[in-house]
Parts: sequence; structure tokens; C-alpha cells
Amino acid sequence: MKKSPFLYTDYRKYLNDFIETMKSKGSDNRYTRICKETGIKSPGHLSLILHGKANISIDLAKRFASLCRLKSRETRYFLTMVQFNQEKKAGAKKELFEQLISFSESCIYRVGPHHYKYYDKWYHSVIRALLEFVPVKENFDELARMTVPGIRPDQAKASVNLLEELGLVMRDLQGYFRPTQKSIDTGSSVISVMINNFTLSMLDLARDAMDRFPRDERIFSSVTIGIDRQGYDEILTELREFRRRVAEIAQRNAADRVIQVNFQVFPVSKPPEPTGGDDE
Repeated sequence: MKKSPFLYTDYRKYLNDFIETMKSKGSDNRYTRICKETGIKSPGHLSLILHGKANISIDLAKRFASLCRLKSRETRYFLTMVQFNQEKKAGAKKELFEQLISFSESCIYRVGPHHYKYYDKWYHSVIRALLEFVPVKENFDELARMTVPGIRPDQAKASVNLLEELGLVMRDLQGYFRPTQKSIDTGSSVISVMINNFTLSMLDLARDAMDRFPRDERIFSSVTIGIDRQGYDEILTELREFRRRVAEIAQRNAADRVIQVNFQVFPVSKPPEPTGGDDE
């Protein structure tokens, strides 16, 4: 069965999965066939593309879309995804990401300003994620016990009610609460007191997690480096891309736990003051 490109933010991953689908259908010499249908000069060059060693033009991207039998909106999304993955400039990359999430079918859901109550308490996001795999109708006691640290049943119930009000969860045909979207992103450029408070709450949880969990269940790592402005911008771009990849990984398999992934990058020195010239 053909996978939807809307489930991806990496066009190479989508193409690799598409090729695996061809393999499962028993297509022999699939690299040769792909080269023939797209005009790629050799299977070796195709391998470079699929492994991130070579980029593709928009014209070639259109031929890939045709090969994958993508419909009009799927093709537009795929072409935007190609540009997003290959763009190096942070500003342009952000604009392309905004275009990706503008597709209603996109796998990442953007929280709007009217959803900021969601970030008022740290456990709202945990409850939403738990409801993906914990069957809950009215048993809020069990739900409250599953958060770390634990919360009260009335807090769990109020959280579910808020999530339902915001349209982030709804009851399925069996009456269980389920998330309406798998991933949620506030957007890399959102500046909000509510978001800042949520981030600080998660930093407090991270500090407590150092003692709460054994080392093989959590990772804490840091590095202090000297960098120029260009290098700093590149690091930020890479982190934003990795955050998208984390959301994409969460799309692939059914969840059986909830984790928190934090990112922090900040200066620990001031840049040198500009000099007015050589000393006399």
C-alpha cells in the first residue's frame, strides 16, 4: 500500500520507503527501473541521492512525484519537502517549514494562540501523549498514576476536559479518549510567556529526572564550545531539523511510553567589542 508523503518531513526517507514497497511487490531491478523513468544517469547516482550525498532539482523531484503516482496536493507537498530538506539558509528553511505545515494533511499539528492553555501545566502534554495508548473512559485515577511525577485524579480529569475542549483529544467509537493528532509543534518562532513557563517547568522536571531515573533510562549531555555567528546559525538549523525528525520518528510506531526531549542552546560569553582601529 502506498504511503502518504504527508507522513514525512524527509523526502529521502519517503523515497526509500517507496522503493521498499516496490521490493515487497517483487519488482526486480527497481533501481534500474527508477533511473529509466526519472532520467537519472545511473543506479550509483540514485544511491547518492537516497543517502543524502547528492541533491535533486525541482524538475527531477517532479519526475519522482510522477513515479510515485502522487496526486496534485501530494506533489506540491513533496516538492516543498525537497526544497525544505535541501535549503541551507535558516530563514528560507523556516519559511519552507511553514509551507509544509500549512497543508492540513501534514503529520505535524501547529498549536494556535487559542490553544495556549495547553501549556499552562506541564502534564497536559503528557496526558495527551498517554491517551494515545492508555484506554481511558472515566478511569482518571489510573491516568494520574501514570504521570511522573504523579498528579491527582481530579487534575487528570480536568486536563482531559481541557484537551477535549481544545480539540486535541476526542472519544473514539468505543468511547475512549484519543489524540486527534500524533505530534504537536508550537513553531520555532513563537515567543510567548506561556510557552516560556512551560519550558521552565520541563527544565525543572529534567533536573529532578537526574535523581529519579537510572542512567540507562535518561540522557544528559552538554558541550561548551567557541563558535562564530555562521556556525551558531548552522547549529540552530540542525537542531530545528532534528526536532522535526523526532516528531517524524514518533509517527512510525505505536507508542508504549511518553518521554520528554529538551533542547537548550544559549551564549555563556559576550562577543568582543568592535575595535576602533590599531592602538597608537
